[in-house]
Amino acid sequence: MKEYVAETGGRYTYSDDILNLQELALSMSAIFDGCSDFIISGCMVDGAVISPGYVWLGGKVRYFEGCADAVYPYYIYETNRHESVVYANDVNKRGRTCYLCVGGRSVPDVPDTVTGKIPAAIEVTQDYAPRFIDKFFGRYAVLLDTPFSRQTVKKDLVLAGTLTGQKEIVSKTAVSVSGENGYMLRGLVRTDGNASVGAYLNGLLINEIVIRTDGSFSFMKQEKELARITENGLVYACSTADDTRIGALRIKGYDLYNTADATDNGCVRVNYWGKEGGGTKFRDFVVHDGKACGVPLLLVSGKDASTTVGGLLTVSSAGRGVEIRNTAYTKDNMRLVNLVSWKDSASTDIASLGYDTTDSFRFIVRNTLGDIVLYPFGAVDVNGTLKINGKAVGDIYVSQTAFTSALAGKVDVVKGKQLSTEDFTTDFRKKLEAITTGELTEGGTGYVTSAAVAEALKMKLSANENLLDVMDKAAARKNLEVYSKTEAGTVFLKIAEGLKELVYLSAEEVNGLSPEEAAALKAGKQAAVRDTLDAEKKGTGDQKLAKASNLSDVQDKGKARKNLDVYSISEIDNLLAGKLGTDSAYSGVVFTAELRDKLQAITTGAFAYVDDEQKSHSQVEGYALVSAVAKELKTKAERLLSGYNASEQNTVAANLNLYTKVQQDSRFAKVESLFQDYITYLVSQGKNTEQALQLLREKLNVLSKDEVVNDYLRRDSKLTDLLLATTEAKRQVCRTLGAAYAEDYQPLLADTGWLQMENSGSGTDTRGFFVRQIGNIVSIQGYINTARRDGSNWGGIIALIPNKIQPPKYSVRCTAATWNDDHKYNRGSTFTIYGGSRKVQLFESGMYNVDVELNFTYFV
Repeated sequence: MKEYVAETGGRYTYSDDILNLQELALSMSAIFDGCSDFIISGCMVDGAVISPGYVWLGGKVRYFEGCADAVYPYYIYETNRHESVVYANDVNKRGRTCYLCVGGRSVPDVPDTVTGKIPAAIEVTQDYAPRFIDKFFGRYAVLLDTPFSRQTVKKDLVLAGTLTGQKEIVSKTAVSVSGENGYMLRGLVRTDGNASVGAYLNGLLINEIVIRTDGSFSFMKQEKELARITENGLVYACSTADDTRIGALRIKGYDLYNTADATDNGCVRVNYWGKEGGGTKFRDFVVHDGKACGVPLLLVSGKDASTTVGGLLTVSSAGRGVEIRNTAYTKDNMRLVNLVSWKDSASTDIASLGYDTTDSFRFIVRNTLGDIVLYPFGAVDVNGTLKINGKAVGDIYVSQTAFTSALAGKVDVVKGKQLSTEDFTTDFRKKLEAITTGELTEGGTGYVTSAAVAEALKMKLSANENLLDVMDKAAARKNLEVYSKTEAGTVFLKIAEGLKELVYLSAEEVNGLSPEEAAALKAGKQAAVRDTLDAEKKGTGDQKLAKASNLSDVQDKGKARKNLDVYSISEIDNLLAGKLGTDSAYSGVVFTAELRDKLQAITTGAFAYVDDEQKSHSQVEGYALVSAVAKELKTKAERLLSGYNASEQNTVAANLNLYTKVQQDSRFAKVESLFQDYITYLVSQGKNTEQALQLLREKLNVLSKDEVVNDYLRRDSKLTDLLLATTEAKRQVCRTLGAAYAEDYQPLLADTGWLQMENSGSGTDTRGFFVRQIGNIVSIQGYINTARRDGSNWGGIIALIPNKIQPPKYSVRCTAATWNDDHKYNRGSTFTIYGGSRKVQLFESGMYNVDVELNFTYFV
């Protein structure tokens, strides 16, 4: 390589010097040999404008003048020509070759006159154009920032330092870590899609962990699976451990116990769940003797809900005994059935002890093979009624006292007479003479006629009218302290709605819930209402008597007659069997049958009442005394209108199957009180307010306000209440949201927007001259008039950079020129911004009062 040297004294210039300079310039272009066409500098795209710049095109460095109205895609293509110069003897010969370029919407398809080939071209779009950084450096180096989505290194890459990836590292074959003595850890993806992380020795696979496409993990040793982790858990053939912890359970030696529960109720629960952790199939629990016995020593059958003991059952306790408990019913329900049974080898019942029927509360001791022997040390004392074949002994046998008393009241038989003269005594005669009539309004002891009673009862309430004939119903309700339908509708839940108001789901409650979650929420409300009402779903109506059946659906009619204290037809017939018939009536003149019948029919009756000892007496049929009728009438309508005391009100409400107002207020929750009544009730039972609120929330299956605030995010907070302790947790949330983590990506660049350049004095005009800064890049674009300057043509100021924009650190320059075929008319101007200065200075000659388009772009 020759270098041009010029010393003092004047030196001739030779053609060799020019060739050396050209060789030096061409050697610089040799740097780009082997590279495809690209833009070296400039040629920036801004809308339809492409700025001037230098390009590497067709193996040459060329200057592109720019374009003001580009239509994309836009092509910069080569155009070459030879120029002639005058040689000696005035001969014109080729003196230079011009390697130029122009732009257009298409590339000519005619071969170039210099190269003889179709012109090379660079395609420029609004989004991309090949540039120096990716076509030159991208060919020989890994770039820190490339316009492409990826870079390819065609040969092996060895790094002496640590490789750190801000994002994932992808390999199409394997990722290996080499160790010493031939050991290697390699991760790869197999052809079947499963991922493998394995340990190798001298290239041979020893052990590996396989991550399968179905989500399971396999632990392999020399192609043999040792264990697998699936969605159902860990699966392996054998486990050896002296001490094992599984959840709250611990197996240590030959002991199995609960280690997690800190209370006295810690347990080890067996077979609580069935098939696949659900409740679709029953499960048994079996204990054998360790010698493969055919009959287990203990069998707990899940399907039969039974426990079978195959050996001797011994209950050893300090007097606690054996307890048989019915968990379904209480002692007031006849379905309370529990038996202790004895069976033979063929499962045939031979004896039983306990409650065996659902229609009574009988307790049996049954032996189908032989006798039942009571062998007490002393006597057998029966407390209660002793029966033989269902009949009480008292109903079968007559006691000596009762027999003697009955005989004393019998009439002696006199031959020739049906009744003795002593049957109609003086007392009977006096009784007949004492019977006189009386008036209801006057009182007295005489009898009253049915007409008088009917007249008196016209102003009384009729039982068959069910209080329909009450004159002032509002006053009656006030005296009874009960609500009307209208009043009850505003205070209590509607019967027609069937308590639906308590289980309705509002739009706020179901917002954000899936259909399954909404159905579960409603089911929880329904269960809470049933628990509060202590109600069953269905079936209880079968245990009640129907009015239309007129007591024909009573299961035990004998017990019913006993409870009503009445006789059956057969019992009446048996009682009248020893009595005289109607055909044996006295026919004498003095005491006729009519008198006898009248005398027997006239008996003193009594209304039902409660005596001074608070003992209840039933009604007795017979004639009513005036005083008794008046007394009874005082307890009827007048009492209803005049008012009852608290005890009497409770009695009336119980007879009418109603709740009094006090009972209703204490038993039922009011709508306007929401659930405060329930909270007040729990507090009265010994709970504090917080415990009462917690129980109410559990019944309603809802969370407290604190639980919602602490466990859930608010919509209006826009995730500001999401507390994340670590950076990895923040990145995980960003990945879940599909968002970028700020520290992993470039922050948003500051953008000033287009600002008008400032004037320098009154002589400048920057109305068409603008500047914009995005990040550390500043672009100045627009036009100015060369006559509008502050100063001379050699260094005059045409504009100032606004204070919001940073000035260049180093000097920048932009040139503009006019071209003419006559070179003497070619003129040019230079615009310069010196480093650290905000002044745009003009240097021009011959371009006065000309509008010039400018374009500055620099980094700060």
